[in-house]
Parts: sequence; C-alpha cells; structure tokens
Amino acid sequence: MACVVVMLWSASRLDAQVTPASTDARLLARADSITVGQYCTSVRTILASPVVRDSLGDELENAERDAAAICDPRTARATLGELLGDRPVTLAGVARVESRNVASAAPDVIGAMNDFHRVTRNEAMAPVIKLAIGDSATRVFRREADTAKDLLRRDVRDAALRRLDRYERKLGPHSARLNGVEVVLNYAAQRGVPGFKATPEKGPSPWEVVASYVPMWATIADERAQAVSVGEFGLRYYLFGEKFGASGLRGLLFPYYWSAGALVVSDRNGALVWPGEGKSRVGAYLSWGAFKIGYVGGRSGEVLVSRQLQLIPYVF
Repeated sequence: MACVVVMLWSASRLDAQVTPASTDARLLARADSITVGQYCTSVRTILASPVVRDSLGDELENAERDAAAICDPRTARATLGELLGDRPVTLAGVARVESRNVASAAPDVIGAMNDFHRVTRNEAMAPVIKLAIGDSATRVFRREADTAKDLLRRDVRDAALRRLDRYERKLGPHSARLNGVEVVLNYAAQRGVPGFKATPEKGPSPWEVVASYVPMWATIADERAQAVSVGEFGLRYYLFGEKFGASGLRGLLFPYYWSAGALVVSDRNGALVWPGEGKSRVGAYLSWGAFKIGYVGGRSGEVLVSRQLQLIPYVF
C-alpha cells in the first residue's frame, strides 16, 4: 500500500512539473536551434531520393513547390523561433548587421512547411523516407518538421486564447455597463462600421460608442459639493494588452479601458436634472478605467468628477 501511495505521489509531482509553460519553453528553445536553411537542406535531401519521388506520385509537384518556398534565401538564416515563435530580435539584427526581408517571404514559407509536413509525415510516406535517407537524417528531419508544426499549433492555440480574452475583457463582468441606447448603437456598429467590426483573427474591436445620461457626476460650486447630471457622448477604448485589465491597486494604473468625449450639462446643478434644461453648457471628459474627470465652461467653469457606475440596468 505504501508503495502505491509513493508511486501516485511521484506521478502527481511529475504531472505538476509538465506545465504548458514549461512545454512551450522547451519547444521555443528547440525552435531557436533550428534554422530555415537547415530545414531546407533536409527537404532537398528527401526530394533527391528517386524512391521518395516515385512514392509521392501526384503529390510530387506540390512537394517540389513547397521545397522552393521553404528554400527562399531571404529566410535561410532565420530560426524557426524567429519565423514562427515571435522571438526577440537578435543583437545582430538590432545592429542591422543581419538585414533580412523575412516578413514578405514568411507566409509562403510557413504555408509550405505545413503542406510538406502533411505530404511527408503521413503513415504511407514516413517509412519510405526513413528507408531512403537513413535513420540519422530521418531523425533530424522529424525534429525540424515536428518543431515547425508544433509552433504552428501553439500559434493557433494562443491566437484563440487571445481572442477569448479580448471578448471577456470587453463583454465580461469588469467591462462598462451599457444603457439601452448604447446597446443598440454598439450592436449596429460592430456589424457594419469600420473600426468597430470584429474580425476572425483578432476578435472584437477595442472601440465602443458612449451615449449616456449620468446623474452621478459631482463638482465643487459655491464652496460646497454639488451633484451634476451629465450627458456623455464619446468613445471608449478597451485595453487588450497583457498588463492591462488588472484588479486592486494595479487596476488604477492598468485598467480595462479608457474613454473620452464631450459633456453636455444644464446650467442648473443637481441630481436627475436634464442636461438640456435651461442654457446648456458643453465641455469635455476623460476617463482612465472607472474614474472620470471633466470640465465644462459657463459661469466660472467647473471641474467635474465621477466614477463609471450604473444604478439601474440599461438606464443609468
């Protein structure tokens, strides 16, 4: 019984150590050790074999086209990590000693690697290639091809997670609550207005229309605090960067969003006063997260402060 407990404990420790982060680190380290030129050499070695060429049949033309793209001289010195893993630029690259036009060639190279993996790493071709080029060269090619494929899968996974995170940041529990008018405006905008439309690659747009009545602004007038009812018209921008969307004290520096726009205020201060009542005053506001500050002219001018809050759902 004690042996079983020890074995289970050891297995749980091993599982805990094999985390996605550590797996990604190993993958990126491997990718940094393989250049596209080395991948090209393996591809050329495989296609030089008459047995492989005969076995490829109708796929030979595709494989040769893939080889030509993979062996593009513009990407030969780039590592798989630089091509696919979003790695930092090398010191030589920063110094412009290595000046490569990788970006223009990258889509074709990546697509060719993906297709060549499909053609050569299937059950029918794998044993043929191993027999044709030998065990050692086959192991090298497998390491190169599988590393590129794993990086592509990682990129797809990370892109999906980033899209989901952006949707949660914009539509989740920490986002600004919208009133009925804003719901309709933003629903329409995200369906047809450039800049507000969601995209399959990036997910939701960071922009949002602000058109709200807010009776919870405050100012100091006549040496006392007074409530001010405000009409807000502007834009809100959600911060999708990794360090933003923080909670607690860090949220003051790295909030979920900021917004800016125009304020319309009545010439009479007070809660639940319609902004168009009497002689309206116009100003501007800026928010960083939930905290807002504004200024309106008229009289001697007033500085206003507020916090993003909705008392009645879909109203104000």
